Amino acid sequence: MTLAELKHYNGMGPDNRICIAVNGKIFDVTKGKRFYGPGGPYYAFAGRDASRGLATFSVEAGSEEYDDLSDLNTMQMESVKEWEMQFKEKYHYVGRLLRSGEEPTEYSEDEETSQDQNLKDGEKSGREHSEEKNKDE
Repeated sequence: MTLAELKHYNGMGPDNRICIAVNGKIFDVTKGKRFYGPGGPYYAFAGRDASRGLATFSVEAGSEEYDDLSDLNTMQMESVKEWEMQFKEKYHYVGRLLRSGEEPTEYSEDEETSQDQNLKDGEKSGREHSEEKNKDE
């Protein structure tokens, strides 16, 4: 979704959902509403890209424009990646944050099934290779 679409998930909409973008990925943080919801200490991140704020330890609302984070230093980028990992472990991944004018990628059920099968085939192939290698040893 775009920043304009993300803005609607600030905890004030009809379903009270809260989403936050971190490092180009969007997470549903509704279960953490006491932190990210209205009145919470990190409410400024609700419905926004929180990457720069997390990298710089600033709880101010982010830019209205897509932020590629290209001016962050190595330590700040590492911090963003650590936050991203924490969000992945704790919250539901919703999708990607799109740049202005970027079109979303649509997947059909057939493509997802095909991709899932390819992954399974790859895992099977890897196991078979390991089993054959173990037999030779």
